[in-house]
Amino acid sequence: MTAPLPALVSGAMAFLLTSILIPPIRRICARWKLYDSPGPLKIHSIPIPRLGGVAIASGLAISVFVFSLANRAATPSWPFFAALCLIWAAGLTDDLRGLSPAARIAAQIIAALVLWRGGWRLPTLEQSTLGVLALCLFILFFANALNFLDGSDGLAAGVAGVIALTYIALSPGMESAFARAIAWSLLGSCVGFLPFNFPRAKIYMGDSGSTLLGFTIAFLGLDFFRAKSPVPAITTIFFPLLVAALPLLDAALAVLRRLLNRGSMTKGDRRHYYDLLLARGWPPRTVLFVSLGISSAFGVIATVCLRCSPAQATLLAVISLIALFVWIVRLGSLQTAERSSQHVEEVQS
Repeated sequence: MTAPLPALVSGAMAFLLTSILIPPIRRICARWKLYDSPGPLKIHSIPIPRLGGVAIASGLAISVFVFSLANRAATPSWPFFAALCLIWAAGLTDDLRGLSPAARIAAQIIAALVLWRGGWRLPTLEQSTLGVLALCLFILFFANALNFLDGSDGLAAGVAGVIALTYIALSPGMESAFARAIAWSLLGSCVGFLPFNFPRAKIYMGDSGSTLLGFTIAFLGLDFFRAKSPVPAITTIFFPLLVAALPLLDAALAVLRRLLNRGSMTKGDRRHYYDLLLARGWPPRTVLFVSLGISSAFGVIATVCLRCSPAQATLLAVISLIALFVWIVRLGSLQTAERSSQHVEEVQS
C-alpha cells in the first residue's frame, strides 16, 4: 500500500516543477516568437515571453495528481482536473492564436457545470437552478478577476500565493485533504514562478496562467463551503470573498466603470488600481509589495471573522471592504480616462 503523501510535499513538488520548466519554456517562446508585444495597455516596452502559464499549470496539476494517487481520499478529484483542463486549454488557445471572449466564457461555464456535477455548490443554493447560475458566476468572476490583476509584474502570482497561504493556515476540518494539497501546490507554483515574473519580468503567465489561478482559488472557496465546518453560515460565506477581496473588488469596479462609461465589457483599460498607482509614479515593486500587504491583511481579517460571532464578522467584513473600496475609488478607478489622467497630473504636480 502506498504511504500517504503530506500536502506539504505537493507544494515542494509544484515549486520544483514550475521552477525547472520556466527556462525551457522561455527558450521555446524565443524560438517560436511567442511574445507579449508592447502596446497601449501594456507596461513593458520590449516583447516578453508569454507562456508561463504552461509551467504554472504543469507544476500545479502534476503535484495534485500525484497527491491524489498517493492519498485515495473520499473527495473525488476528476471534476477538479476536468474543469482545470478546460480553463487552462481555453487560456492557452487565447495565448497562442487568440480566442473570442464568448468562447473563453463558455469554457469557464462548462468548467463550473463540471464542478456542479461533482458536488461542489454554493451554500443555501445547493439544489436550485439559481444555484447553477450562481456557481457559474462564481467561477467566472474569480477566473477573470485574477486575469484582470495580471497587469503588473508579479501581481497575479504574488496575490494568489498569499491567498493559498491563507487557506493552508486554516484549522483542520475546515477543508478537505485534497483542497489542502491544492492550496500547497498553488503556493508552490506561484513561488516557483515569481522569481521569473518579479519586476522586471522575464516571462508572463498569460491567460493560461491567470485564469487558472483564479479558477483554483474559486475551487478552494467551494471546497471550504463543502467541508461544512462548524462555523456560522454568514462567516463561512465571508471567508472566500474576503481572502480574495483585492482582485474581486478591482474586477467589480472594472465592470462598474465600463457600465458607467458605456464601454465594452471585453475591452481592457488602464484604470485598475495598480495602473493608477503606476501612473502616479509608484515603482512596480512597490505596487507589488503594497498589494501583497493588502492581501495578507485581508487574509488575517477573513481568518479573524471565522472566530467572531456573525454580527461581529459582518461588521468587520463590511468596514474592511468599504475601506478598500474607498481607497481604490479615490485613486480614480471610476473616473473617465481623460479625468483620471488629469487627476494623476494634478497629484504629480
